[in-house]
Amino acid sequence: MIFALIFEWILGNFFSMMVMGLFAVFWLSFGLLEVPNLALGVPFATPGDPTGTASREYNAAIGLYLIVWGFAFLTFFAFTTRLNMVLATIFSLTAIATWTLAGAYFNLSWGDYEMANKLSKVSRSKKFPS
Repeated sequence: MIFALIFEWILGNFFSMMVMGLFAVFWLSFGLLEVPNLALGVPFATPGDPTGTASREYNAAIGLYLIVWGFAFLTFFAFTTRLNMVLATIFSLTAIATWTLAGAYFNLSWGDYEMANKLSKVSRSKKFPS
């Protein structure tokens, strides 16, 4: 996606460049949050959870992160409604899926693991078309 972003920029396709950049930055940053070698959850570590990734604060922070990205996707949905309904559908489903995944992380932070699992499954089903 980064290469596509660069090539779209060279060709002068600004909107395509922004779309590629949005998805590339989202997936790279969200992927980095999940890499265990970075030890991003260590500041939240407890004796029962040495990695810190099961802590309330860590999961709530990821939930807030996903809410912000959902609004970014919603903004692009607003930009694409007059251009192309396929892109608008992709952005709307991605925004809904991102907010659903944020709900899963918030439920993890509250200790409701059953609902978090259900929301995670719903989020994956919404991201499949996009």
